[in-house]
Amino acid sequence: MSESDPHKQNAQTPAPDDRDAANQEVEIFHRVNRLKLKAGASSLHAGPGFIDPKAINRAETVIKNKESAYTTEVEDILAKLDRAWKEAKSLPADESADAIEAVYHTANHIKDLAAMFGYELMQHFGYSLRDFAGRIDMTNKAHHVIVQAHLDVMWVVFHENIKDHGGPKAEELKKIVAQAIEKYS
Repeated sequence: MSESDPHKQNAQTPAPDDRDAANQEVEIFHRVNRLKLKAGASSLHAGPGFIDPKAINRAETVIKNKESAYTTEVEDILAKLDRAWKEAKSLPADESADAIEAVYHTANHIKDLAAMFGYELMQHFGYSLRDFAGRIDMTNKAHHVIVQAHLDVMWVVFHENIKDHGGPKAEELKKIVAQAIEKYS
């Protein structure tokens, strides 16, 4: 390292075309990654952005302990989602914005819970419904079919306790919802 700049490194490297210049000195600059520092990342222990592995283990333990409550929590949220959808359908189209927003937020909540505990298929449908909720037109009866297809499939995923993202049941359920969106959007 050079005394004048701690980020410079001197190295001997041969010139590509001149074998006589094999002892030519090349300066290598080790630049500070400012973006990484702004984001709080660091390769240094106990530096900015460093997360103690013990803290990570404690957080993972808390999440693992709460997984037993997942079933009860998701059942309650699915019931809330059903209520929000029924309310949206019962209101005149121009007064249903709050109920549709409740569908959006409740679907997002399900997506987040499912992601946290590894229920990939429920996460998929929560994400899909959340995204579709932003496009719901209550005057379009086909949109009613799409939302109801999401709800029905989410209840099946819940009752069948399908956790993974694959398998024949999961693929069939994804296909049903995708067909509804394609047909009625």
